[in-house]
This record gives sequence, C-alpha cells and structure tokens, in this order.
Amino acid sequence: MPSVSEIARRAGVSKSTVSLALNNRPNVSNATRQRVVQALEDLQRATAARSVKAEQRINVLLIHPIMLGSQQVFRELLQGVKSGVEQADGRLTLAVHQPPLQPEHATHALLHDHAFRPDGVIVMRARVDDPILDEVRRENLPCVLLARQDAPPDMSAVGMDNVAGAREATEYLITLGHRRIAFVGGDAGYDYTQLRQAGYRAALQAAQLPTDDLTFLGAGDEAARAFLNARTRATAIFFVNDEHALRALPVLAKSGLRIPEDLSVICFDDTDNVQRCNPPLTAVSVPRTQIGYWTAKTLLDCIHHRDLKTVRVILRTGLSVRASCQPLKE
Repeated sequence: MPSVSEIARRAGVSKSTVSLALNNRPNVSNATRQRVVQALEDLQRATAARSVKAEQRINVLLIHPIMLGSQQVFRELLQGVKSGVEQADGRLTLAVHQPPLQPEHATHALLHDHAFRPDGVIVMRARVDDPILDEVRRENLPCVLLARQDAPPDMSAVGMDNVAGAREATEYLITLGHRRIAFVGGDAGYDYTQLRQAGYRAALQAAQLPTDDLTFLGAGDEAARAFLNARTRATAIFFVNDEHALRALPVLAKSGLRIPEDLSVICFDDTDNVQRCNPPLTAVSVPRTQIGYWTAKTLLDCIHHRDLKTVRVILRTGLSVRASCQPLKE
C-alpha cells in the first residue's frame, strides 16, 4: 500500500485531503476524489510491476578459487562481471570452489539446491579438466569460463589471446638480439600455461631458434631454481605471468643475476606490482575489466537465447615495454 505522502505528491493535494477522499468524507469534490483514487491505483500498479521485475531478475553464480593468485587480477575481473550483471539488473552471488565439492559445502547448496538455483554460472580460474564443470553440467545450466581462451565443447569462454600475447612478447626479445629465451613458471593444468607456451614456441620456431631444454614449469621460485641449475646460457626469460615472475625475481637476484644487464625479463598480466619493480618489468597487458564485463554479457545472452550453444570471446592483449629488457650485448 503506497503511503499517504506518496499519494498526496502524485495527486497534487494535501495529506489530509487524501485521507478525506479515501475515507469518503464530505468536503471533497468528485474531481479531487477521482484524482486521489487514480494516484493510488497508479502507485499500486507501479509497486506490483517492481515486484514482478524483482522476481524475474537474473541470478548469476560466480564460482571462484579459494586462493587468489593476484588480488588485483581477481578484483578487476570481478569489477567487470559485476558491472555487466548490474547493467542487466541481475543479481550476482559469489561462491568458493574448494574441490572436492562436498554436499555440506555452501557452494554445493548454491549450485544444486533448487531454492537457490541460479540462472547461469561463471567459473573463474577453472583447470582444463576441473571437476566443478561436471557439477555445473549436472544442473544443465548455461556456463561461461572467465578468463579462459578455450573451453569444453558444451561451455562458453571469454578470455584474452594468450597465444598472440606470448608470441608478441617473445618476438620482442628476439628483435633485441636474444637467441636463447627461457619460458619459466606455470602449471600445465591451466590452459593459459599451454597457450602461452604455444605462442612462445611459435615465435622461436619462426625465427629458427631452439625451443628444447628451455622450459621450466612450476611455482615461480621453484622454476627459477630449476632454470639456474640447468645452466642454459639463456639471456632472456618469458615468465608465464606476473605472479610467477614476482616469486622468481628474488631467487635470480640471490644468484647474482641482474636485470636487465644479465637477463632481460618479460611477464604476462601487467599488474601494478610488476610496474613497481626495480626495474619495472616489461609485460603483456590484459584488459581484465573488459574480460569480466564480456563474460557477464555472454552468460546473459546464453540465458536469454537458449538457441546459443556456445560462445567464444577473445580480447586482444598489448605489450607494455619497460626497463627490464635491453638489447643483447655482443
């Protein structure tokens, strides 16, 4: 029921006149009484319409890992998703993915309990064969993988062009004269590691440079130690991402290697932390907020248009050149 004040404002009369009119009191003209009743009916219809709209709001469940590799990466991706969902007047719920997903876990209820059933799901940082994807399949829900270039045939994905970004970074090192370039860090269980390796290798192969014995996967610090122990004679490193680079740099510095005098370094993500390094690191920049936004938009399209089977959206990367790379000295 609209308040007396709301009715009075809409009808253009005083609150006392509203009370008199609605209670069929005398001293109120028929025209005024009709205006008050019309205002009441208009307000009731508007309230009902808002109620129906609220019930029809799209519910989006975003499942994210319990551990964040980079707070900035998570924040910017989430900002984009939130913007896209809110633009469509939808609701966004976050849930933690900590496999295995037990029945008593809150995420299990949010995904499988029909009292909380979402209209669609976004999965962040999914592994290539992540078990959470089978959980989503059980509900037959539209699903978009966030910040993933590839996806299973029955799911959509929105991400960056990992191959092109890694290739551009490697080609830049080649133009500086580097001929032995190592690939350091990463987990093959994530598609971005495989795709960035592919771009790195494609650049080396196009330049007829060696690609064997120069790849060191694992956590950044561990991969850096493996790189040092291998004595590869590499003069440049392409790190799979900023997180691994930041863990590796202290290990390299402790060994006496200087950047860029002894090693030119490039990483992938271009977060604030690598820009604040000494020297600032050259990095492949990623439009994370836009990736998040297009992920939300893609999911909403899949919810509204069920004839869409899958969608792939790939955004371009860029290369931010800084002081961590220099031409190879003969």
